[in-house]
Amino acid sequence: MKLGILNAFPSEDYIIDWRDTPSDAYIRFLELAKPNFEYVGYDVADGKFPNSVDACDAYLITGSPKGVYDTYEWIAELADFIRDAYHAGKKLVGICFGHQILAHALGGHSERSEKGWGLGAQAFDIYQQKDWMTKDLEKCSLHFVHQDQVKQLPPEAELLGGNEFCPNLFFAIEDQVLGVQGHPEFTADIMHQILDARKEIFGPGLCAAATTSIDIGSPDNQILAKWVVNFLLTS
Repeated sequence: MKLGILNAFPSEDYIIDWRDTPSDAYIRFLELAKPNFEYVGYDVADGKFPNSVDACDAYLITGSPKGVYDTYEWIAELADFIRDAYHAGKKLVGICFGHQILAHALGGHSERSEKGWGLGAQAFDIYQQKDWMTKDLEKCSLHFVHQDQVKQLPPEAELLGGNEFCPNLFFAIEDQVLGVQGHPEFTADIMHQILDARKEIFGPGLCAAATTSIDIGSPDNQILAKWVVNFLLTS
């Protein structure tokens, strides 16, 4: 499978050491499941898109410090690309911002949440099992950094998981679209870098609680990697 990584982190907004590029962090995440994939990175936040939806077999949309409601030209272009890829039958996976813009572009709605920041290692409930899920889990844990949420799912979407803070956290549209609000590509080191870089924005109390959750938590990144890979390979 040739997988396009649509990197939605603008280059001027890099605040952490990605060990190369943000796309490489997502590749390292997927490689936890050891798939036989070919990866191609596209810096869509810098205006670099695939020439057509047929450039790759499937696409993963990354996180971003931007919101789906921001008026940058690349965000509108990304939403158009998502719709074109969806209608062309391409598999689409979204992480955090990617999850939000998938929902937003395909008939749902995402916006800034009145609940504030979701930050640190957090658990969420799994509401239903799919064949591509390798473990029958009632709960799953991931790292989170977000203010925005999917408020309304697309009409065809199935809700697969969530929690009280973020109800629409994990969804799928048949075997074609998969979105998750958490960051399975984030390591504890990346989370600590984000907390340190944005501690004035988050505030000391929230930073302290998030730091504690990261230090004692054990996110299910490897399980999510297997689920995403299995989902992408499901025919």
